[in-house]
Amino acid sequence: MQIDNMLLDQMTQNILGAFNKVGATREELTRKVNDIVRDAVERFDLVMRDEFETALELLSNTRIKLEQMEKRVAELEAQANVAKSDGSE
Repeated sequence: MQIDNMLLDQMTQNILGAFNKVGATREELTRKVNDIVRDAVERFDLVMRDEFETALELLSNTRIKLEQMEKRVAELEAQANVAKSDGSE
């Protein structure tokens, strides 16, 4: 999963605010926090917002096509029943 660097940077900055007095340099702490957050996020089954919205749009389009196909099948079945009725008389 691709992790949004801007989100990671924002989370890192928030965490760094709590660790200002730690003995490690800011760069070391930033790297460590980034690694910890990245590992934690990757353990979850998460998707980014744009991936979710793309999947949602695809599902919506699929649902529309399915409804159109169901309507068409019903029309064809009705036509077949009419033809069957006309041929059996």
